[in-house]
Amino acid sequence: MRIVAGKYRGRSLVSAKNQSIRPTTNKIKEYIFNILRDQVEGAQVLDLFSGAGSLGLEALSRGAAEATFVDNTPNSLRILKKNIDNLNISEPTTTLCRDAIRFLKTNKKTFDIVFADPSYKWKSFDQLMPLVFNPPTLAEHGLFVLESEMGHTIDWETEEYAVYRQKKFDRCYITFLSRRGSE
Repeated sequence: MRIVAGKYRGRSLVSAKNQSIRPTTNKIKEYIFNILRDQVEGAQVLDLFSGAGSLGLEALSRGAAEATFVDNTPNSLRILKKNIDNLNISEPTTTLCRDAIRFLKTNKKTFDIVFADPSYKWKSFDQLMPLVFNPPTLAEHGLFVLESEMGHTIDWETEEYAVYRQKKFDRCYITFLSRRGSE
C-alpha cells in the first residue's frame, strides 16, 4: 500500500499485519482521485472508517488543506498515526477514536469531500447516508465517496442526494454521491 500521487507519491503506508484493516487498493484510489481531480485542492476532507488512512492521506498528498480521520478501532488509529508520522505530514490532521454514526450525529464541521469505507460486513447505511447529507457535514457542492460491498441494500437516490457516478470493482462498488441540485 502506497501513496499514488502528489507530494508524498510513492511513499509506503503501514497496514495491519493481521489483515484487520482492508485498505483501499491503489487501483481504486487512482479511480477515485481521477474523478475528484481539482476538487481535492484546498479541500476539507473527512475519512470515515479510516483504517490506516489511505484515502485521507492520498487527499492530503494531492493538495487537501486538512483531513479528519474517524475510526472506532484503537489499533487502526495507531497505524494511522504511524503513517502520519512516517510521511511527515505538514497539513493539519485530526484523528478521532469514534463510531462513524456517533461522530456524524455530533459533528459541527463542514467537509468538501467525505470518504466512507466501512468493513464489508457493516450494514448501517440507512443511518449513515442521511447523516452525511445533514448540514453541516457535507458542503453544498461537496462529494460523498462510498465503498460498499455488492449486495448491500442502499438507498442510492433520495430527495436529498443522488448518484453522481458509480463503478463496480471486483466485489465492491465505488459510488460518488452529491446533493440533489448540485450535480
